[in-house]
Amino acid sequence: MKKPGTLFLAIILLGILISGCGAKKEMDGRSQSPDSAAQSQKTELNPQAQFPTSPPSDPPSASSPPETSADGNTLIISEKMFLTQINDIFYNFDLYKDKTIVVEGMYMLFFNQDGVQDTPAVYRRGPGCCGNDGWGGFLLKYDGDYPEDNAWIKVTGTPELVNNEYFQDLYLNVSSIEVLEERGEEFVSQ
Repeated sequence: MKKPGTLFLAIILLGILISGCGAKKEMDGRSQSPDSAAQSQKTELNPQAQFPTSPPSDPPSASSPPETSADGNTLIISEKMFLTQINDIFYNFDLYKDKTIVVEGMYMLFFNQDGVQDTPAVYRRGPGCCGNDGWGGFLLKYDGDYPEDNAWIKVTGTPELVNNEYFQDLYLNVSSIEVLEERGEEFVSQ
């Protein structure tokens, strides 16, 4: 004998599956290239992957520019999906390895494995293992002069995955760094 709640549960699950497929189909019509991401590098940050939800007709702002350039070879990391886009670059690196990446965030020297604060990064704060103690962004390889600590910067470069014993780090091989006056959101959740 079946329990009366089993049929109700099956109907609810079927409704969730149907509505989820409809939302994905609608979104697929809007997005032509992969553009979601955030990564876990040397920290406990493990953001969940999500897809952009704003239609392309939204006007760009200083902190959330369009997601790709006219040539299609430049990915502009948006503020709205910052962690998600970086995560996608990390986990689907072959799709991005030849692209130019443009990202805004705070500048800071991070600590290396030996406890020395010498690893430059562009990042934003985000959810972590113990509340809001995580971060997402790129470590930087750059031959030029770095800005002051906590400066808001716009970085352009190409991504690189670097094996570091037991894990991989996501770097940007920087072609330019620009210090911006207007700051975007320092804390992002997706």
